[in-house]
Amino acid sequence: MSERSIFSNLVRQPGGAFGAAYGPFFLQSALQPIFSERADGRPQIAAFKGLIRASAGDMPCSPAEFFERVPEDERMAVDGLCRSLHILNTGALGRREAALIINFQAGLYTTPQAIRQEVEWLRLAAHEAGLPPARIACEVREHPRDDLDTLVSFAARLHDSGFAIAIDNYTGEDHDLERLERLKPQFVTFDTAWLRSFVENSAGLALLRVVVGQFAAKGIRAIVGGIEEPEMIALCRDMGGPLMQGYLLARPETAPTSFNITFPEGDDEPAQSPAATLAATGFAPLENRAARPVRQFGRRGM
Repeated sequence: MSERSIFSNLVRQPGGAFGAAYGPFFLQSALQPIFSERADGRPQIAAFKGLIRASAGDMPCSPAEFFERVPEDERMAVDGLCRSLHILNTGALGRREAALIINFQAGLYTTPQAIRQEVEWLRLAAHEAGLPPARIACEVREHPRDDLDTLVSFAARLHDSGFAIAIDNYTGEDHDLERLERLKPQFVTFDTAWLRSFVENSAGLALLRVVVGQFAAKGIRAIVGGIEEPEMIALCRDMGGPLMQGYLLARPETAPTSFNITFPEGDDEPAQSPAATLAATGFAPLENRAARPVRQFGRRGM
């Protein structure tokens, strides 16, 4: 896949969503809402997490398996193509405030030229989608072999171009504090295992409330993932109201999604309120693909 051909792989589907063809695979964008809570207790979509869905014919393929089958010299272009899908499909929703968090395989972008090229592709996709760069948060996931200085250069270039930064698996350790200081993120997702160890007592909750407040003072929005039990919503309130993501609130939906109907922007009432859906079924509507096993208080997908 050459640099010039990356957008030629895009396919406009009958429902208006964008997909992409790559070899025997068809790629689709799934979006999962990340919520804030209104004063009246109703959920409001604050952001979406972009999740890639790959299939070969009628057979789904996990993101990890798909990327293993992408030749090394094409992974950077395919990685960027997946982000373009998320940006275009989020832009098609026409929402005025919701952000989009998209993953990066940061280790692919190790040279100034690669970083510059990827940022330009992001700017082009954002322009085509009508999304301001400030509403697109690039989640810089660090792997053991990644060089932090290179990640910092990447984050700085993204910030200079108006994009936001997100980091995940935050545990408050020295290494995470360094990431926080040097990458200057706007979104931070807590590590679920680390979080679980704090929510079991009032002292731990008080500490988390301080952390969430400190983040807010710096313009950082904390995210709690893996919301799968109603008790977790109450705990998030006790923590000071971080953003919430999880299957209890809304499952990922392959674009085109129904989120403008179930979670309209502003003060409009949904055709069927999410609370009614939860009360009737015990969970949010399923994504339009095979159901996946339920796990307790943990994040799913890629």
